[in-house]
Amino acid sequence: MAVFSVHLPGEDVARIGEAAFVREGFCAKAFVFGPLWLLRRRLWLWTGLWFAAFLILVVLGAAGILSFLAILTLLFLLQLLLGLEANRLIEGRLWSQGYNLAEIIAAPALDQAEMVFYRQFGANEPPAQSSAHPAQIHASAPASPVLGSLPEPEARR
Repeated sequence: MAVFSVHLPGEDVARIGEAAFVREGFCAKAFVFGPLWLLRRRLWLWTGLWFAAFLILVVLGAAGILSFLAILTLLFLLQLLLGLEANRLIEGRLWSQGYNLAEIIAAPALDQAEMVFYRQFGANEPPAQSSAHPAQIHASAPASPVLGSLPEPEARR
């Protein structure tokens, strides 16, 4: 079972649609792809630091200070560190953009974590009144339990 942290922008509850879900734990894509993963996530500072560390290792190897095996070991450790801390880097970027931690959810997959979060959050909200007169429901229209890609919240029992 995976664990996801849910981050909401600021204290504005109306912006729940902008919630960011970050999977906790080791990030295999960051471990394997390293700087490409950093570039894809637009983590510019960390990309620069990764390239600086790589350049230092290359210079130390070219100067004969480090052996080839030592360089490979340090590069492996650099990638391992990136794989372990990748999701913390994403959470740090979200925090700098004004997002706050709202919830921790355990679910088998991201889509199920989203469903659980929106179901929990929606159950705490009062029903929205869009106009003074409720909309007419036609008998020929099927009652769909899904709004968009997520089911509507159900009342807690």
